Amino acid sequence: MRFRTTIEGAGKTAAGMKIPPEVVAALGTSRKPAVKVTINGYTHRSTVATVSGAYMVGVPPVFREGAGIGPGDDVQVDVELDTEKRVVSVPPDLAAAFK
Repeated sequence: MRFRTTIEGAGKTAAGMKIPPEVVAALGTSRKPAVKVTINGYTHRSTVATVSGAYMVGVPPVFREGAGIGPGDDVQVDVELDTEKRVVSVPPDLAAAFK
């Protein structure tokens, strides 16, 4: 799905963008789907959240830097359902601490 939106800034480092309700509806039955968001050829994996009644996706600093965007920018966004398994690697020192 492709749409245009504006990157919104919040506080010193937080940023996000609104996802149109029709895009969220087209992604499936979940109101908070896991998604892949691509801007300027740079892809970020995230999850749609509801903030003050609007569908939003966070735009962290590493994504903004990679895509060359910032708060206030009007951007073209490609979003797709993310069906890949999410795996977190536990660092050896943390695994040892849990034992």
